[in-house]
Amino acid sequence: MKANPSYVDLLSPWPSAIQKHLFRFPGNKNLACYGPGNQGHWAQQANTTAASALAVLAVDPGFNEQQAGMGREEMLDWALAMIRFTASTHHAGNSKTTDGKSWGHSWISSLCLDRLWHAVEALGDLIPEEDQALLHKVLLSEADWILEQYTIVAGPVDHNKPESNIWNGCLLHRAARMLPEAPNANAYLDKGTRFLLNGISTPEDAFSDVLIEGKPLSEWHVGNNMFSSMGCNHHGYQNVGYMVICLSNIAMMHFHCKANGWEAPTALYHHAEELWKVVKACTFDDGRLMRIGGDTRVRYCYCQDYCIPTWLWARDYLGDMDTLNYEQGWRKQVAKEVKTNGDNTFLSTRLKTLDEVSPLYYLRLEGDRACTLGMGAYWNRKHALDRTEPPKDAPQPLNLWQDDYHGSCMARGENRMASWTWRAAEAPQALMVAKDQSAMAEWRNNLAGQVYGVGRMNLPKCEWEQAETFAGGFATCGTVTIHTSDPVAEGDIPTDVANIDLACVAMPDDQTMVILQRARAIGRPYLSSVKGLFFNVANDLFNDFSRTVYDSDGSKELQTCPTESETLAVSGNWLNIDNSLSVIKVYGAELCIHRPKERQVTIQPKHGRYQVLDAGGSLYAEEICCGCKTGMHANAPDATLFDLGVILKSGQTAAETEQSLQASPPTALTFTHPDLRGIELTDANGDLQRVVVNFSNQAVAEEGENYPAKQVHILPGK
Repeated sequence: MKANPSYVDLLSPWPSAIQKHLFRFPGNKNLACYGPGNQGHWAQQANTTAASALAVLAVDPGFNEQQAGMGREEMLDWALAMIRFTASTHHAGNSKTTDGKSWGHSWISSLCLDRLWHAVEALGDLIPEEDQALLHKVLLSEADWILEQYTIVAGPVDHNKPESNIWNGCLLHRAARMLPEAPNANAYLDKGTRFLLNGISTPEDAFSDVLIEGKPLSEWHVGNNMFSSMGCNHHGYQNVGYMVICLSNIAMMHFHCKANGWEAPTALYHHAEELWKVVKACTFDDGRLMRIGGDTRVRYCYCQDYCIPTWLWARDYLGDMDTLNYEQGWRKQVAKEVKTNGDNTFLSTRLKTLDEVSPLYYLRLEGDRACTLGMGAYWNRKHALDRTEPPKDAPQPLNLWQDDYHGSCMARGENRMASWTWRAAEAPQALMVAKDQSAMAEWRNNLAGQVYGVGRMNLPKCEWEQAETFAGGFATCGTVTIHTSDPVAEGDIPTDVANIDLACVAMPDDQTMVILQRARAIGRPYLSSVKGLFFNVANDLFNDFSRTVYDSDGSKELQTCPTESETLAVSGNWLNIDNSLSVIKVYGAELCIHRPKERQVTIQPKHGRYQVLDAGGSLYAEEICCGCKTGMHANAPDATLFDLGVILKSGQTAAETEQSLQASPPTALTFTHPDLRGIELTDANGDLQRVVVNFSNQAVAEEGENYPAKQVHILPGK
């Protein structure tokens, strides 16, 4: 594959990989589906995304028949049969899905059509008139159901519906524009506008007198799905991915309006630019999303894929030319994964186990990637979006961002990407990587320690007093209580097993992060895992399955997925990864690297759905620890499990780390009060600094300084 592949280059081989998943209906060869083809919304999503990809590819001048394993006419026939299946098995049609039912009329069914419509547009008159009429019938049926049956709700935590309000609003506007003779066309426009204005909605909207369609915004307002910061608590955590999904649905309607010469509804872009600025701040230069609140699902799929329509919209509507680099960087990552797979699929190597236990889930993720690559291919070709002259007012990424509800802080510099979020997917979790090392990032409980009890679920309860940004960095401090539940033993009691005190400071030097941790047992627990620090460094196909680590004894290569799980000792008090990032122990147990034998970054179980763990991991990560104990073991009552102070340095080589430690070694501070911890260090600017935390619930005065409860401070060195 080319060094800089196009969207068509990436998409062309995919049909050869999916033919075993394409199905013609016995007795009716005019109907076909990709995957199971039942009435469930995921099966419908999988079919329509795959159909859209085949349709776009079939009419693209750059389509390579030899790579695809089928000719243009055959591919077109499959695409039309799959679109016909989607339309005819809807409640408005006259056929049934593979389970003998019909689909549609739900909060998410319009999304199937949203992600298909660009392909319908690309096919144009190649779609037979009777099929076009049926698609219009489906569109009206969905529009009438949404109009008459679906209540608009919105809320920052409960009833959080930003993305679905947008896609349902888009469907209503699309129906009114495409079929203006429909009896309810005006009603579609009115309710569609209300949906859109309650998509990326904020608390301030409730009091706004800005006129939209002749009414103040406050009269359209139902609730705020976003906080004033644009933080989004979707699925119960700070969800950067679904911020992208909101923008991607705006993009689909934006380009549909553009292609048809319609003036897009004003409400479509409500707060979209503000949201884009936050999403852009959470994007690495190579296009990889910086999931500062983590992700409960498969890594680098779905939301990451729907960055493509988001980037295209940001370039076309906002004039943001940085998105060209994002697209190119992401296409290279997709190409790397395809090459690794060796079978023309997008995800088969990383998601082999998922495919074995849930073909539907796997095929849906393959379809999402194909669909978004198709959007990139079609919209770039149709609208010539690869122009190179940026407007002067293109949005710039935020350097600092904070959201109070999630306890989320982010600092983006020239050299370092750093964040901390308390209300996160696998809470709490941090990020600390060099700006050019996006493939190192992994989120699960990152830099927050790990304590597991005897239960299958070990969930944190987070409480924090401090989460604040300042010029060039942030500081945060709080406590996590680990609750273990779902034990094997009948009658065993779910219980709290440990408290972990945590403090994190991203220093204002664009290089340094300080982590202070203390974990103590509650009662006398049996614990299956105790890992201090717990710094996750991804090591998978995106970095060629290998990391080089350095310590005072030299270097060693770490290959992904060792034959057996192992814990490697680190020589000395520092470790460097790939001459890019250093971990320096100031006090605490010895540094080590815990290495599971298989990918351990899994889909996060929610609501008792432990079977998702059977899907295996989607990413491998090295676990750099300051003390590591695995295997079931008893602990003394109220025992200290770990107590540590660590410095992270981004953009630093092993030689630079060793030299800096010889010249100005950091030291642990000593205090008389048992709940004070601190270190003294020289930052990247050459300034001597002290970082001190008070882990107690009361203010402490010592040596002329006053330390408020649950606060971390940066002070001049002595």
